[in-house]
Amino acid sequence: MHKFLFLYMVGFMMFFSHFAHSAPISELLTSPAAPPAPASTSSSSTSSSNSGTSPHQGWLNTTRAITAEDMNGRLVLLDFWTYGCINCMQIVPDLNYLEEKYGNKLLIIGVHSAKFKGEANDARILSAAQRFGIHHPLINDDFTIWNRLGVRAWPTLILFAPDGEEIARYSGEGHRDDLDRDIMRFAKLVSNDSDLKSLTPTPQSQSALAFPARIKPYDGGFMVADSGHNQIVIFDQNMKETARIGGGQRGLKDGDFATAQFNHPRGLTAVNDKIYVADTDNHAVRMIDMTSKTITTLAGNGQRGVNRMLNHADAKTISLASPWDVAVMPGPDGKKSDGQKSEGQPSDGLQLVIASAGLHQLHLYDFASNTVSLLAGNGGEDIIDGPAKSAELAQPSALQVVGDAVYFLDAETSSLRVLKDGKIKTLIGTGLFDFGLKDGLYPNALMQHAQGLTYVPGENGGQFYIADTYNDAIRVYDLGSQKLSTYQKIAPPNSEPGDVLVKDDKLYIVFTNQNKIEQSERQSESSSKF
Repeated sequence: MHKFLFLYMVGFMMFFSHFAHSAPISELLTSPAAPPAPASTSSSSTSSSNSGTSPHQGWLNTTRAITAEDMNGRLVLLDFWTYGCINCMQIVPDLNYLEEKYGNKLLIIGVHSAKFKGEANDARILSAAQRFGIHHPLINDDFTIWNRLGVRAWPTLILFAPDGEEIARYSGEGHRDDLDRDIMRFAKLVSNDSDLKSLTPTPQSQSALAFPARIKPYDGGFMVADSGHNQIVIFDQNMKETARIGGGQRGLKDGDFATAQFNHPRGLTAVNDKIYVADTDNHAVRMIDMTSKTITTLAGNGQRGVNRMLNHADAKTISLASPWDVAVMPGPDGKKSDGQKSEGQPSDGLQLVIASAGLHQLHLYDFASNTVSLLAGNGGEDIIDGPAKSAELAQPSALQVVGDAVYFLDAETSSLRVLKDGKIKTLIGTGLFDFGLKDGLYPNALMQHAQGLTYVPGENGGQFYIADTYNDAIRVYDLGSQKLSTYQKIAPPNSEPGDVLVKDDKLYIVFTNQNKIEQSERQSESSSKF
């Protein structure tokens, strides 16, 4: 029922979208804040700390508060976003392009209107902006600006003329060229050429890890996706760094460990001397050969893909969309490949599952043919079970293969789901706006934008440890009892665990925002950092 009500409201908001405001945009953004909007459309009772608030009257990612004088006489582009939304992440390169092209003629302002309660904190929004490479000012909106302008979706882009009047608006991705044309038409009317670069804060010095995304076991030790440094880092069993893979510059470049380039890699998995990497912002899957010490591209051409019907598509020429994780699984019917081994193929004939977050799908890379095919999801963003290719997923973010089953987290529906015998089944989670911190069985148990998943074998099928990211918690899902429980609540100053690993009876938690990984004894509060 809530879905039909939502669609009705979308139509209502669409009708009034261009009539929701009358004052110039500079007046709307610099007037005193209205009372906070209602807490959430969710039935959750999850609370969120509001520590780390902005020193600039609600403005973030800027050296000072933005004034009417900054906006008057120049083009202003508002980007309505929420930082857990993959579509919002995927337009950041478009915004950077426009910002660079038009310089002082265009002021881009990110209006962060949080979908999840866990996203409403100033410090976390700022951390996300730094993670995504956002350089323009931001404002933490409690839906006051959203409602005044009749916005109805993330992302929405609204362009205002130098006189403060709206001239164009677009929802969703793929509108860079439209905006470019709109801006070019009105650029000659810009009269304000004051310097905008002074608004950009000086980058802070980085630690040994910068926004680490994942930790996985490797060769008795660990491998870490050091996303902010655009590198993969290898640690031994004593947590001593032994190798740093990639030159550190953002880019899509094959080569040796010192010269190859990644772009915010996230997921990774290893088979023998090969490490497979979900190179998220390159829209690619890469292979690290630890013997030859080289990196090559297995799949993806570096462009954001839109094709939701891939079927044995040539891996090198296709466009993927923000792969967030990869995992190996048995070949068809559990058999090995036909012996026509390609350069990157594991010796045991395994296949590679890709969590294509940007298309809300799972894909399968076939080593023997060097092709990519659809595995699950019709491309719609929702939580609909059934036959794999007609089911609907919502930003698959983490993968674990157990036997012939593929378990995965769908971040936008805060759900744990499984692909087995050609069908998708939901184990935890009920909807795009249903989230919270609640233990128990399906459908009552709740998570909030969980992003990390690890399997621990045991009796009655074993357990999954889950980084329940926006709940600041580590959860455990027991396959035998089908019950979700809370293992640990994360205490400040740590927040938003991005991944979790259980190895040798130790727990490793990736704290992406705090640029670190902490180790603790399982069932113990003592911990150490590396």
